[in-house]
Amino acid sequence: MREITLIGAYGLSEDQVGIIRENIPTKKCEVMDTDCFSDIVACVEMADVIMWDKLTEDDKELLIEFYTEIAPFSETMILIGEPDIPDDLRKEVSIYPTFEEFSANAKYVLLGAYRRSKKSENFSATLANSIMILSMMRKKPYVTTKELAERLELSERTVQRYIETLRVAGEWIEYDISHKGWTLQEGKSILWGDF
Repeated sequence: MREITLIGAYGLSEDQVGIIRENIPTKKCEVMDTDCFSDIVACVEMADVIMWDKLTEDDKELLIEFYTEIAPFSETMILIGEPDIPDDLRKEVSIYPTFEEFSANAKYVLLGAYRRSKKSENFSATLANSIMILSMMRKKPYVTTKELAERLELSERTVQRYIETLRVAGEWIEYDISHKGWTLQEGKSILWGDF
């Protein structure tokens, strides 16, 4: 199964969507051209390119409320036109007065958005895997590196790096030679609030 990264487009002409397609940073990207603004909010995209003047007043209000609430956000928001948005949200988005000004930089803006989304995905995966390892140690003392690697579908070396990251973060993780497995000191975790 191939993972696709989306670029949301709203209110753009076919030619403008074509320009975005010409500038996508990787073959794993697709443009989701929608005429329903709630699709932009509902889907996770690496970037959204929105023509401000094509939004209804309700959609503008939704955009401002939603993105102000979740700021800072991982996707790159690109607004075309002259949006009337709060200053704190203005700091989070890229604004181009015209599509032509955006298209002159589209390749670099979309490449930056792609890199930003990958960095966010990698951080999330690292955090999720670390929490899973810690959870497995709590549930099954003396779990082996091999068991952890198989469960998480990672290499044993990667699992060892995660364990070391957890140790540096303050978890009291020990390798018990007699049981040949990992355990939390006293079976307790700092992250889970056991102390």
